[in-house]
Amino acid sequence: MSESSTAIPTSIDPQRLRLTTEQATEGVLVGHRCKECDISVFGPAVFCQACSSSDLESIQFAGRGTLYSYTVVRVPPAGWPGRVPYVLGEVELPEGPHVLAEVIGLDEDEPTIGMTMELALENLAGADGETQLAVYKWRPAG
Repeated sequence: MSESSTAIPTSIDPQRLRLTTEQATEGVLVGHRCKECDISVFGPAVFCQACSSSDLESIQFAGRGTLYSYTVVRVPPAGWPGRVPYVLGEVELPEGPHVLAEVIGLDEDEPTIGMTMELALENLAGADGETQLAVYKWRPAG
């Protein structure tokens, strides 16, 4: 992560993370809700995963949820730009979907199932070294 870069950060995945500030310090997770059965999906969707209806509306999710599950990753995927080891958390949103992302602000022995988490954004350098990408993560609410 280059702190001296003047590049304006962009969302790593605009279909899942909409930035709400130019500096990419804040944003919202986005998805779709089925108008037929009220099931919500994180990210893009063409039809409902529950009832197959195509009557969907775009929504934004609350920036908080509950830690449903987690694991400590000691051998990261190739090209991983972050810290190792790291906590990978599955957070259940109040609207229903589960969102998998890195948990920051905790040591690997501190996560507790059921703890309240909040959305956190981190800016990372893109593969070209020039582009700044805003990445969604979780941190303990506080």
